Amino acid sequence: MSNENLDFDFELDLIFSGQKNPVEAFGQIGKMYEKLLSIDQQILYNILPSAKLEYELIDLEYSSIKSKVNQILKSIPDDVLKDILNPGKLFGHLLVYIKRRLIKATETNEVQSVDSLQKVTTDINKEIKKLHIDNIIILEINNYFVLNAINELGIEGRKLKKDEYFEYKSKAGNARIGRNSSVNMAKLLYELGGQTVEQQRMETLKVKSLDLLSDKASWKLIRQGKQIEVKIVHKEWLDDYHNRKIIIQPNDYLKLDLKITYTTNSNTLKPVITYEALNVFEVIPPDIIEGTNQSNLFEE
Repeated sequence: MSNENLDFDFELDLIFSGQKNPVEAFGQIGKMYEKLLSIDQQILYNILPSAKLEYELIDLEYSSIKSKVNQILKSIPDDVLKDILNPGKLFGHLLVYIKRRLIKATETNEVQSVDSLQKVTTDINKEIKKLHIDNIIILEINNYFVLNAINELGIEGRKLKKDEYFEYKSKAGNARIGRNSSVNMAKLLYELGGQTVEQQRMETLKVKSLDLLSDKASWKLIRQGKQIEVKIVHKEWLDDYHNRKIIIQPNDYLKLDLKITYTTNSNTLKPVITYEALNVFEVIPPDIIEGTNQSNLFEE
C-alpha cells in the first residue's frame, strides 16, 4: 500500500494480532466506514446540499485489515465548479481533517466538559469557514453534532477486543480508536442544558406529500434522503397553489428559503428539529434535478 496520502484520500486500518473471524473483522471495519461516511455526508450537505459523496476502495491489505479509499464527490452545481480552482484541496482536505479531528478527540477522550466539547466544535468550524464559495450559505456544525459523532465512533471502538484498534491515516494526521474510548453523554447533555439554534438558507427539496389546509400547511419533503415535515409559511405562494396558479406533479422539487430550528434540553440525546419554508421560489421538475451530470470532483 502506498505510504503517500493525497488531500482527498485516507486509510482506515483494523489492527489485530493472530487470527480473527473474517465476518467479524470486515463487519467491524465496514461499520466504521459507515460512521465516517455519515459524518462526511452531514458536513458536505451543510456546504453543498446537492452534492453526493461516495467512498471508492483503491487498495486492501490483510493480516490486519488495511484499506485505502478515495472520496468521490458528485453532482456539483456548475456555478460552483467554475469558481473552484482546486476542488480536491478545497473539499477533500476539509473532510479528511474533520474525520481526523473527531477520531483524535475520541482516541484521547478529550471531551470531558462543555468547554472541551466547544474546543473541538470551534476547531472544525474554523476549517469550514476557510471555504469561500460565492452565493453559497455554509452552515456550521454544533456541539450536538460533534458530541454524537464522538459517541458513535467510541461505540465502534468499544466493540473491539483487547489490543485491537482502528487506525485512521491521512495527510491531516493519524489517529486511533480502541476499547478505551468513551464520552459521558449524560453529564455533557446535562451541562449543555436547553438551547435553541436557528439556521436559514436556500435548499431544493423533493416533494413527498402535502397538506392542503392553507392555515396549517405542512408538507412532507425529502432532505438528505429522509422524510421531514416542513411548515409552509409563505402565504402568497400557498394562495397561488390553492388557486391552481401553481401545479405540482409527483416527485417535483421545491426551491425554498428553509429555516431550521434545533431545540435541545438536558434529557435529549439529539436535538428536536423543526423546519419552516419562509419563501417558496419555484417548482422544479425531477428530470432537471436528477438528470444533472455527475461530476467527479476529486479526479487525479
